Amino acid sequence: MEWTHQHGCGGNEHDDPHKLNCNVNIQYMCEPDQDVFPSVTDTPREDCINSCQIPDPANPNCDPAKKPLCRDSHIKTKADCDKAGYQWAASVFNDALNCPHECRGGNGAASKALCTGTWTSDHHTDPSACSDATKPCLYFRDGLTTARQEFTQGGNAETQATRLTRRNDNVRSERGLHEPWEWYDECSQRHRNRGLFTADQNLRGNTAIYTRQNPNNNRRGYECPEERDHWPYWHDSPWKDVVIMTDRLDLCPFFQKESQNVRTKNQCRNTAECPQCIRYNNEKECTERKGAWVTIASHNIPQPECIQAPWSRVNHLGNGRDGQALSYNWTLPFVPKTGANLGTALESLEGMPSRCVMRLRYNISTDDYDVWKVNSTFNNNNGGGIDSPVRQNPEVDIGAKTTALRLAINTNQFGRTFQDRSHAFLLRPRPAHLGTRTVYNLNVRGKRGNIVQTFPSVEYDFMPNHLEISEEDFVHIQWAGSNTHNNGNPAGDGQAGDAGEGTGGTDRHNFVQVLHRGMGESFPATWEENTMIKQALDIFDANPDTATATAAKDSAGDKRYNWGLRLATAGYYPEKEGEEQLNNLLNNAVPSYMGAVVRFAKGEYNAMCTRNHNFSNRDQKSFIKVTGKSGKISGTIASSGGV
Repeated sequence: MEWTHQHGCGGNEHDDPHKLNCNVNIQYMCEPDQDVFPSVTDTPREDCINSCQIPDPANPNCDPAKKPLCRDSHIKTKADCDKAGYQWAASVFNDALNCPHECRGGNGAASKALCTGTWTSDHHTDPSACSDATKPCLYFRDGLTTARQEFTQGGNAETQATRLTRRNDNVRSERGLHEPWEWYDECSQRHRNRGLFTADQNLRGNTAIYTRQNPNNNRRGYECPEERDHWPYWHDSPWKDVVIMTDRLDLCPFFQKESQNVRTKNQCRNTAECPQCIRYNNEKECTERKGAWVTIASHNIPQPECIQAPWSRVNHLGNGRDGQALSYNWTLPFVPKTGANLGTALESLEGMPSRCVMRLRYNISTDDYDVWKVNSTFNNNNGGGIDSPVRQNPEVDIGAKTTALRLAINTNQFGRTFQDRSHAFLLRPRPAHLGTRTVYNLNVRGKRGNIVQTFPSVEYDFMPNHLEISEEDFVHIQWAGSNTHNNGNPAGDGQAGDAGEGTGGTDRHNFVQVLHRGMGESFPATWEENTMIKQALDIFDANPDTATATAAKDSAGDKRYNWGLRLATAGYYPEKEGEEQLNNLLNNAVPSYMGAVVRFAKGEYNAMCTRNHNFSNRDQKSFIKVTGKSGKISGTIASSGGV
């Protein structure tokens, strides 16, 4: 994973004269893949009495009377729940008093199966829409437009039926969706943490959607601003922590202990006596008003890694001290089917096909006040005679009798959190014959365009572009792209336009060997000269949907020759031989290709993409060295494409 920092970051707090205060937190969340578990959609639940819960070692049967409560998955049917190895159990955290639903004109049951009246449908007017090839209710999804999801605020006396109506009116099938609607809805009702430092900012409301950084509630999707701006968060969060990179290594024990990877969290839930109790953010108020103060299980995964943040220069948006992009090599998580596997050895667990998203959060702070000591008692209070340690656009005395100079200080940005996210990506269970061998992900970073059009991203490149591995390691060669790349005005941070080869607005890639031979270093090898694929020790289809057909074709012909063709044509040949001829710029090939998993023979190999290697402007190349030693990489394992 790679990134740049607008405001700089890194260096050690205690011995680096150029250190910059910051924390970088990489997180992900995953749900079972809808292709395998069809009930994992963005639609409301059809059973608010029971839910599909992820067993916890302290509560393996998800007993609602035990602590901690098991976490709800996004699976909505018992059949899918059983298939996943989870527990179909009585819901507590999201029971009938905390779950949008309506049984109209009948017995008012909180389950479609028990409702004797009319069960209100979801926001998808066509019940078959969720099985359509376009996946309009896919969860998670990238969307067909960059417009954000809708949201309307509920009233104080709202029922779960009227809440369902709001939900159905808000969620749009064609728009991207990461956090669910319910997550933001509860955030918009829950009281904000009144103990936080807000300087002299005038927050327009008192719920968790208002923070010092977000005083006017500028909503972004369904993320909760208070959770986004503060980490570790004090309530339940769907995000799992990968790593915290910091200038304060002495705080690592605190960060790791407070991560929800390993720590339970608490939250107030509605009850019959208090149907609006989700608004309370502390145990005292919750229990005094007869709400249910519940303990929700941790994510039950290892604590996040905590390391020194890599240093970068302020206002540079470039490489770090070593001349390389700031990066973190992420070992992708293993998501197991749980249930009966609790206590099973890791190597014996079955993997869960999962759809995931990742985010990178970057927090900067200032030495103009002690960020670890300030709290609400430091907030500006003219009536109480309290001056915030920082003020909005203050005027400072320079010694002139009648003139003060103004500083450009915006206190909602004086110490703030930035964020970027991936597209949705899939985690597939590894084939059994791979065993515990390392699989390196060789992907494509960057986007279509020249250097000013892609800024602050980069032009296409293979990542990692320098990979050193052993003969026992595998490499998964794959890439993601689009047919609807649109870099028109206002064009984000760069210039409008999408300079590149082939049809405008399209991404295409391939992977062919290059031989070192004097002036021929930018020309691909012929198949007769090829050693990279021809001498591969093992190679197979990474796509489970086509693997059987591919294996049958390979067994009847020259397997390695076939794979040389597939990687050179993005999977067009040999499968489509005899059909429309492949365009020489790959225009009629696919933009995304799940590719091949390859075990290379000992040697050194160079590869390129023929379409995007523009001899005067850019190159897209990769170098692979295969030795008998343990593998190592320069660059990243995960790509900016998010697949």
